[in-house]
Amino acid sequence: MKTRTIRLSFVLVLAIPAVFILCYVSWFVSNDAHNYRESFQHLKNWPLILNNSGTGTFGTSLHGRGTYDLAGIPFPISVPSDTVLSGKEVRGDQSKRFLTIGISSVWRKENYLAMTIDSLLKETSLEEQRDIFIFILLADTDPKVRMLRASDLNQRYGKEIETGLLRVLQPPLELYVNLNSMTRRTYNDSVDRVKWRVKQVLDFAFLFWYTWSVHPSSYYLVLEDDVMSATHFVSSIKDFVQVHENHHWLSLELSGFIIIGQLLRCQDLNLLATFLLLFHREHPVDFLFKYWVSLMAPERPPDGLPTRRIPGLFQHIGIHSTLVNKTQPIKDNTFGSDTKRIPHTNPEARVVTTMKQYQSFGPEQAYSSPGMFWGIPRPGDTFDVIFMKPLNVSRVVVLTGATLGSKIRDRLNYGILEVSPRFLQMQSPRRASCEGFTTIQMFKKGSIDVRHLRFLFPEGIQCVRINIGTKQKSWIIIKEISVFADALN
Repeated sequence: MKTRTIRLSFVLVLAIPAVFILCYVSWFVSNDAHNYRESFQHLKNWPLILNNSGTGTFGTSLHGRGTYDLAGIPFPISVPSDTVLSGKEVRGDQSKRFLTIGISSVWRKENYLAMTIDSLLKETSLEEQRDIFIFILLADTDPKVRMLRASDLNQRYGKEIETGLLRVLQPPLELYVNLNSMTRRTYNDSVDRVKWRVKQVLDFAFLFWYTWSVHPSSYYLVLEDDVMSATHFVSSIKDFVQVHENHHWLSLELSGFIIIGQLLRCQDLNLLATFLLLFHREHPVDFLFKYWVSLMAPERPPDGLPTRRIPGLFQHIGIHSTLVNKTQPIKDNTFGSDTKRIPHTNPEARVVTTMKQYQSFGPEQAYSSPGMFWGIPRPGDTFDVIFMKPLNVSRVVVLTGATLGSKIRDRLNYGILEVSPRFLQMQSPRRASCEGFTTIQMFKKGSIDVRHLRFLFPEGIQCVRINIGTKQKSWIIIKEISVFADALN
């Protein structure tokens, strides 16, 4: 009896996958799959089409010559000459920046878009603003509404538009020619909901394609028009990118949502846009994005280097959706969970530690805002902050531990703060070698606040080290490191 059961199980194991494969092959050779086979065939020839365009730009020069139908959409996507409603192309040294923030927006009476832009501008310094672009796609189907919203943005953000920081765009009408004839339902959604989500996919696809075509920056941040930003989120993104610089990644997650706060490389946006177009009638945009990431980067990130940043840098604030009668009061519970006590911008530095990092709570998060470091110490471990050059440091503040319930947990009770005037070299990727460390102060109740260092070290300080004592048994949370410094005279 047992032998018969084993044989039957073995037959089922072989039969079930065979049935699925047979069904898939039958679908693929059917007439319904013809458009997908044709699209994939054209994708093979796409590089030839682009190379033979002779211009290297993606506007009307490509449309109408070497185009083809990609799941009902003319492809490559045209970028008409009237795409830019407001804004200008920045030339010279500022033409290529670190980050482009892309936002697709449809009118809502709450005017979430203005709140989002205000937050982006408020939480970035002038120096950070010189390293970003903000692209706003007004995706309203009514051209009159688009023009009114563009006029409002011109009045509100005239300075940002004039300097090239902010660019207002509109999509080509041909992108939506088949929208009203959309009757096929998936996910048991109503026809109206299917049309709404199909248009949303097309909006995102065009914004990705346009950004790729002008290639204004190294990285692209996906946002929606109803979010709030964390303080100095640009610097925090740079820190997070630096942490992941030595391994392959396709997307870094800067919030707890599927698509809000996703960081991509600009060079990959054409592939994402193509994938969205290919399946725009079948799936919502957030599902497609997740599928694309899993297909393009199937490998798991290295241990200790998760691609999700905690706490998140962006919070969803919208309640009413652009779809009638739809509300979405979703929140990222990690956002703002560790706001810095001292509002201060630290000088640029490299931050490393020999302590074992817990999850995504990396050492740079204790130094940048917002965030914290959470690690597992061993006797002799170090936490190093290395400045780019010696600085005139006047004050150093280090706060450790977190309140959980009624208790303060994971404080650094046994540790020493040390400084050095000169950085020599990296002894290892996680430990600095500096010239002649001097002990400044021992930690007391998990914190240190030392002042008047500039009088003790007139030649400057380049290395700041936290040395973990041998009696430290608990894990360590470093919530905040604030360094007050000026350039040496």
